[in-house]
Amino acid sequence: MTVKKYVIAGMLLLASFALSTRVFASSDVQKVIDETYVQPDYVLGYSLSSDQQTETLNLLHYDSSQDTQIKILNTSDYASIMNVADDSSLQLYSSVKIKKLGSKEVLTVNIVTPNNITKVTEDMYRNAAVTLGIEHAEITVASPIAVTGESALAGIYYSLEQSGATVSDEAKSLAQSELSTLSDINAENTGKTGYDADKLNVALTDIKAAVADKGSSLTQDQAQTIVEETLDNYQLKDVLTSNQITLIVNFALNLSKSSIIKDSNFTKTLTSLKDSIVSKAGSTFSNINVNFNATQALTKGGNFLTNLWNKIVTFFQQLTHQAILSLD
Repeated sequence: MTVKKYVIAGMLLLASFALSTRVFASSDVQKVIDETYVQPDYVLGYSLSSDQQTETLNLLHYDSSQDTQIKILNTSDYASIMNVADDSSLQLYSSVKIKKLGSKEVLTVNIVTPNNITKVTEDMYRNAAVTLGIEHAEITVASPIAVTGESALAGIYYSLEQSGATVSDEAKSLAQSELSTLSDINAENTGKTGYDADKLNVALTDIKAAVADKGSSLTQDQAQTIVEETLDNYQLKDVLTSNQITLIVNFALNLSKSSIIKDSNFTKTLTSLKDSIVSKAGSTFSNINVNFNATQALTKGGNFLTNLWNKIVTFFQQLTHQAILSLD
């Protein structure tokens, strides 16, 4: 073997080692869950009365014989986490329980009081949790009274940060923006012909995966193409309004600039989330291409432009050729 071949072989070996290390690397957030959450962590809303705290803990299946990690999310901490003004009149009722799972298990969210969480679905929480850097955990949400459920995400941040995880303002902002966007779109379209929340959640997993694949080089036009082609695949493009589509495009652009998409397990977790939504959705996706690859939407657009240019060039070549023949 020549020196050149030795060098190439060595580079390939190093590259494969680096890739394998990257594939199994977990986010900082997931590492803290794996290493610190020996017991489930409970975060209760500040506005709960004593009786409501007891009721909520029972709903979250609190075991007083072994569970000890109970935290209260007050208005000051909420304001700090959400980057809003501290207002003592804030009402915080939705509460969460976070339990670690094995590395091969899927991220799950269970809303045990579905009638009292009026705006956010389980899969919306899951999508936002992936953006936050959670790969596998069991999250349970409960509220003794009817609330939107949006503050439960702040409870997840609070639990993670109090347990030693570094949750960047960027990640918190993105996850909150995603949850707000999805829940608003869902609220505005529920009952509308052709709309389905499962389709929206799956579409977003594909959009996020394509953004991660493209990275920080993603342009406004590319983000628009990815979002529109993905929504079209899931039969939602003509259902959502242009303003709602713009909200998703803006989220995609912001996501492209974040560090979370650089995590090697980000796309893998999105795939697991997508598969689990599709598998439980019954016939919802029976006439839809669930193997849709949003990144290919960019390639398709590129091929279209290339083909168009080639046709234009060919046309003028033929025109020139005919002109030369006529001169002869």
